[in-house]
Amino acid sequence: MFTPDKLILIDKPQGWTSNDVVAKIRNACHYKKVGHAGTLDPMATGLLVIGYDEGTHLLGELTLQDKQYQTTIKFGIRTDTGDKTGTIIDKQKVKLNEKQVKQALASFVDQDYLQRPHPYSAVKINGKKAYEYAREGKPLELEPRLVKINGFRINDFNPNKQELKITLNVTKGFYVRSFAEDLAAKLGTVGHITTLVRTKCGDFKLKNAYTLIDYLNTYGYKN
Repeated sequence: MFTPDKLILIDKPQGWTSNDVVAKIRNACHYKKVGHAGTLDPMATGLLVIGYDEGTHLLGELTLQDKQYQTTIKFGIRTDTGDKTGTIIDKQKVKLNEKQVKQALASFVDQDYLQRPHPYSAVKINGKKAYEYAREGKPLELEPRLVKINGFRINDFNPNKQELKITLNVTKGFYVRSFAEDLAAKLGTVGHITTLVRTKCGDFKLKNAYTLIDYLNTYGYKN
């Protein structure tokens, strides 16, 4: 949807980079300047706040806002990318119960959490994204950053599949893939994410967003 300040809320489709969405909107709608407030991985879907023309000046402030994510964490399997798109590099037998998971989750909440960005993140080092180094076989050990989980809700825990579906309310700069690995480590195992959806950015909500196709069809897209 449009907001009063030349911001657009888009539900990013899976398989697209955030910059893919920006480029598509810029080219289809002929805006002079277009940007986004916070990268989503290609595997992820959900709320991408796009600014165009004067609205791009608001994006820096929006990146500092708290976010909300819904994710599924699979315990017992680790991948090189930290998500389902990667290669399995560790597999362990695990039999966790919901009480154990909830206790481990609670230990992260309402306190400073020093989190190391994932080697496959979009953090820029010397003008190059971390995942580009990783794909070249030169993964970087990135400096940890201070983040916080303000709250969480367990949506489902499947003991047979050892999968946790959870909603996380977090501060800026939070990496869900890194958290999945840290939570698994707290529980004495490994893990990765199989789904990731951003549902809020500051006061903006996914339920008010356009799909990319609907936006382009409405505001200038040409086949």
